[in-house]
Amino acid sequence: MNRLYLTFEGPDIGESGLPVDAFAHALTGMQDAMRLMVEQLGGRPPGPGQPPRWVREQSSLQLTAVRPGSLVAELTLTPSDGQLPMENYGEQAVEAICSWDGSQDSTLPQAVTDRLRDIPSALPEDVRFWVGGADRRRKTEIKRPGPTSRSVQESEEAHLQGWLREVNWYRGTAQLYDYTGSYVRLRFSEEHAQDMLRFATQYVEVHGHGKFDQDENWTNVTVEQIASTPSWREPFDLEKFLNDPDPKVFDPDNLITASEPFDVDEFIQIIHAGRDEGRKE
Repeated sequence: MNRLYLTFEGPDIGESGLPVDAFAHALTGMQDAMRLMVEQLGGRPPGPGQPPRWVREQSSLQLTAVRPGSLVAELTLTPSDGQLPMENYGEQAVEAICSWDGSQDSTLPQAVTDRLRDIPSALPEDVRFWVGGADRRRKTEIKRPGPTSRSVQESEEAHLQGWLREVNWYRGTAQLYDYTGSYVRLRFSEEHAQDMLRFATQYVEVHGHGKFDQDENWTNVTVEQIASTPSWREPFDLEKFLNDPDPKVFDPDNLITASEPFDVDEFIQIIHAGRDEGRKE
């Protein structure tokens, strides 16, 4: 996995080619995405300034061929002058990018996804763009983001419960499943990495922020707090209840009572009357 293939297709590309600035924009975008992916795999948070030497060596791409027809650019990882460390992040980054499904709420880090999805912005309107690996039969089209409503773009506070699965420490991603088998994609920072691994496969409660799609489903949620919590389907655990370090003790001295006396029968009748009225409606 040391090669990437960028495919540009359009009605006139076979004869007229592609504007140089658009081609350069695509190459620069792919190079930036590779470096961001290598930094993520190597545990280095992206930041301003030039990346360290090991990042540049393992993410550097070179253009080795351009094929006619639909324009295909073959990019290859640049051979390193020195000895690479045991972890080959460059090949892992190529594999991750080639396995991408092209969606915004993907398994790639957000910075990598954003950089890849920006590539088509500089291409002519009638040009389509794909990225793929050595298996030329499988390639992913990177489409221009379509127009979305403001409500979809806004981040909302999220309080979710479910089973935590598919925790990927390197990519900072996971999936939270409900009882139907549906799941919400989660993103987490290094701050929460140990908790995510510790709670993997458990039923948890997640607090964070995320966005909805056009169908009012969560696209992805950024984890800000996570804790283990019992599922309502789990049987009562007497031993766990007896050994609870912070038990909820009934204290009659702190019992909250009604400030004024009231008729219990009349109160129940009011509840029933309201319920019956609601059924008529």
